[in-house]
Amino acid sequence: MAQFDFLRHIITNCIKHPDRNAFFIKDTYYSYGELSGLIAEIQYKLFQSEEREDHIGVYLGDDIQTYASILALWLSGHAFIPVNPQFPVERNRNIIDQLNLRLILHSKEIVNDQLISGCRTVFTGDMNIHSDRILEFAEFSKEKDAYVLFTSGSTGIPKGVRISVNNLNAFIRDFIGFPGYSFTPDDRFLQMYDLSFDGSIPCYVVPLVVGACIYTVPVDSIKYLAAYKLMQDHKLTFVKMPPSTLSYLRPYFSSIRLTGIKYCLLGGEAFPSMLAVEWEKCVPNALIQNVYGPTEATIISLIYDWNSLGSGRKENYGIVSVGKVFGSNKVLVIREDGQHTRQGETGELVIAGGQLSPGYWRNPELNERSFIEMEYNGKPCRFYRTGDLVSVDEQGNMMYLRRNDEQIQVQGYRVELGEIEAHAREYMKGTNVMAAGKDSGTGEMRICLFIESKSTDFSPLHNHLKKRLPHYMIPSEMIAVREFPKLVSGKLDRKALIDLLQ
Repeated sequence: MAQFDFLRHIITNCIKHPDRNAFFIKDTYYSYGELSGLIAEIQYKLFQSEEREDHIGVYLGDDIQTYASILALWLSGHAFIPVNPQFPVERNRNIIDQLNLRLILHSKEIVNDQLISGCRTVFTGDMNIHSDRILEFAEFSKEKDAYVLFTSGSTGIPKGVRISVNNLNAFIRDFIGFPGYSFTPDDRFLQMYDLSFDGSIPCYVVPLVVGACIYTVPVDSIKYLAAYKLMQDHKLTFVKMPPSTLSYLRPYFSSIRLTGIKYCLLGGEAFPSMLAVEWEKCVPNALIQNVYGPTEATIISLIYDWNSLGSGRKENYGIVSVGKVFGSNKVLVIREDGQHTRQGETGELVIAGGQLSPGYWRNPELNERSFIEMEYNGKPCRFYRTGDLVSVDEQGNMMYLRRNDEQIQVQGYRVELGEIEAHAREYMKGTNVMAAGKDSGTGEMRICLFIESKSTDFSPLHNHLKKRLPHYMIPSEMIAVREFPKLVSGKLDRKALIDLLQ
């Protein structure tokens, strides 16, 4: 049996169904034929260069050219590296330097010369969308990187998570074949995620594989309202979003009834059960699922059907269960001593399988800490330590409890609080600072920054952080504390500070 290859499925749809709609972006439809022509034009530009870069940056735009650029890179055997214009220049430059990027594709003007210093750029915004060039499909090892996504790092330096083409193939194969799913070219998918976040992958790659159409939320819109308008006006059938989107829509629940939605996936944050109960009335024909997965294990590792027959509506302290293993992943729950936990006992979730990342970009120390070898069904197996503490009930459903470190999730993004503290401490010249997550009560996590100070004017610090951190990592509240509480040992009493948020 031929090995699954998501790229061949996309090419087939481009060739066999050129008139079918592939994207709906800013009130404009783009066909598979137009997408194909644009990909071929970008490939032509790439192949003109004598340089053969493994990793190539894409300066993200809100347009068909950006999606075509990603696909052109994959089809040509290159890795896609997102360069997000919404992120500070310093952060993007750090990513470019870590990967030693020498080529960046862009569909919109790059106004900062510091960002692209030392890089060759290719402008895709004026390329012929009606090109008759032929798509190229390069032969390359599927062990090569498909993308490298940089997540928050506790040292203040973003860490790059490598995901191979094999990892992506494993995820998409299992996703399309997941029991209960039945996708057709008539399906309409919502894509509201930032393209530098791996939660976007199921929302634009999966529909292209099955020949369906993607409806994108404009970057400059009020996202939750724009997403709802697309769901309603275009009768979307598949939606995936963070639970915080439902929190924003909640005031309108009484007037929302989206009968066309077949599958509704929530993920990236804790999913409050009260939101699930209220939301299911708005999507009466949808299978609602809570999905869980770290970037290191390619998007989804666990999945829970909230409202399917016999699911039992599992929750723990008001948070929906993260369920059971997704696809061909392997999961274990272990104690600190590495032994397996018993039913109901708290332990760390570890993940293995075909979706498991090759590791972090040029970071052997972090790789050694994060990836371990354990026995699974009598054989040695490489696992990723998620840092998430869970327990397992009598039906095998996993309940997310908390992190075992200082990491939280905001708007679906993983945030190391230590990175925020590092930048704040640098600006405050060593002043004591502590970042903490604050739950709004509806599943939305906000960041608070405690500062040991008599002053309450932190606008200069706020401006400093905006130049160094992406928007989702900027504290929404800064709290002055005259003197930080200490434990008997002399260490900071983090719990006493967090209690101030109650």
